[in-house]
Amino acid sequence: MGKAKRQSLLRLEGQVTPNVDIFITYCGEELDVLLDTVRATAAIDYPHDSFRIIVLDDSVSGEVEREIGKLRAQHKGIYYSTRGVKPKTHTKAANLNHGLKYVSGLPGGSSDLVAVLDVDMIPSPHWLRALVPHLLLDPKVALANPPQRQYNIPDGDPLGQVMDLLFDVMEPFKNATNSAWCCGTGFVARRDALDGIGGIPEESISEDILTSFFLKAAGWEIVYVYEDLQWGLAPSTITAYLKQAKRMCAGIVSTAAALRNPQARTMTREEKYGSVFPAFAMAMSVYINMAAMVLLPLLLLSGAPLVAYSSSAQLRAISTLFLVKFLAISSYNFLATKAADFHVGILGLSMAWIIPYHFITLVRFALSIITGDGVPLFTPSGLIVGVGSTKTVANGMKVALWDHGFIIHVTIIASLLGGIAASFRAALQSGNTKSILAELFTRAGWPPLFLICFEYILSCCTPLSYSINPPKTMTRSALMDRDPQSLVAYPNRQAKDPRFTVFESNTRAYKAILGSIRQWTYPDSESTSGKRDDVNLPPFPSVSYAYYVKLPMSKLYTVLECTEL
Repeated sequence: MGKAKRQSLLRLEGQVTPNVDIFITYCGEELDVLLDTVRATAAIDYPHDSFRIIVLDDSVSGEVEREIGKLRAQHKGIYYSTRGVKPKTHTKAANLNHGLKYVSGLPGGSSDLVAVLDVDMIPSPHWLRALVPHLLLDPKVALANPPQRQYNIPDGDPLGQVMDLLFDVMEPFKNATNSAWCCGTGFVARRDALDGIGGIPEESISEDILTSFFLKAAGWEIVYVYEDLQWGLAPSTITAYLKQAKRMCAGIVSTAAALRNPQARTMTREEKYGSVFPAFAMAMSVYINMAAMVLLPLLLLSGAPLVAYSSSAQLRAISTLFLVKFLAISSYNFLATKAADFHVGILGLSMAWIIPYHFITLVRFALSIITGDGVPLFTPSGLIVGVGSTKTVANGMKVALWDHGFIIHVTIIASLLGGIAASFRAALQSGNTKSILAELFTRAGWPPLFLICFEYILSCCTPLSYSINPPKTMTRSALMDRDPQSLVAYPNRQAKDPRFTVFESNTRAYKAILGSIRQWTYPDSESTSGKRDDVNLPPFPSVSYAYYVKLPMSKLYTVLECTEL
């Protein structure tokens, strides 16, 4: 794993900068979303002769080509290219590999660095100046990437779409232990490093994870820059959210396909295990939770005692041990709540309602492998026409139950409630009137079991309530500040305010408890973490010192390491 490291926040200053090819992948999403990303990218604080923007269109849209042509009249560094294939075929990785080949044929050939943005990701003006220095200062670093932020999360975040646990806790910790991964968008990479692993791996729809594996196997390092440098869109309908969730599940599981890539021959045994572990962990988590959802109602319906004990003294001992554990967990939750200033969940099963969809995805994935069809393909989220609202409650219920398949959740809720009722009835009819409390206590009244059932029921209510009464969301235009002349738009302060809910409670607790680790890892990051400042404001109030680095490209660059006053 290597020695733990600190990560500074840097800025590349001046007009002497390395050339960058910026790829923006498109596959039928809203045209306005694409154009806003292209405009913001063209307006970044970076010498305009040092970067090119290439829109990689997998929708083969004549309208997109015309609109990009209009923008090219304002910025000569904007290009349009397409593979000539329709959506639903191949992957984002294939589109990016097409881009790598395309820029090689442009005047001057390919650039030394490659950057990638998803179609909805608005980069901050200092995006490249913040990431590029990490590649310049360390010749072993192949890729640097920032966290992903969303600016359209509805109030209350009922679907738990904010990913602060991943980007504020897990990724900084992984970076401190030299195990950071590519996060899929907003990253900057060395072209020669990507060429050295044969381009972007196409074996999995989670091309970012496989790219990380192969780069590390080739001896490169990846840096996670803990600074808000890009803002994108979360799925705006539950239809799009479900499609994204299933795609991510299949993508993680399909990373096991890394072993089929020729680059896998250079991987160590530990790296091969590491490439398979995410798939194994995802599959086991889904299978175990799905088994619990199916077996718990059956166990309760049996009416049999669920706690084995031979005497009342033994039952008291078991109960005492549980009480000690419960008090310990409650104490942790109390302290975490005080530190995070928000209520912490009990068992972390708030998102259990998504498990049936993950299970179906894994079954579909397994069948596709068995039948030889390969990794199943998914419709890009931008092409999904979702049901965002319904005219009546009855219509909303129909959409929820049948169109979204939430009849599964109604069945789970009914079976759990029925099982609890049957278990209690069996206890009351046991005939042991002297120990009726013990009979209730050892069946559905057993606290750990009751809490699990309780959280499963609450979780399964989430998609039903969301479909019947979707949260009110602001239009994208209302969430952005747009320059009337250049039409460049950035998410406004209101859009970037954190929306903490019960789904974020554990994240905030982890962030509070691991705050010391984060500060040790990123001693200069306080001005950019937890504060969603306007992207046009300078991210640092002062500069401590500057130093110069000689690069293999035979150019002299100025890099600033930034600290707070």
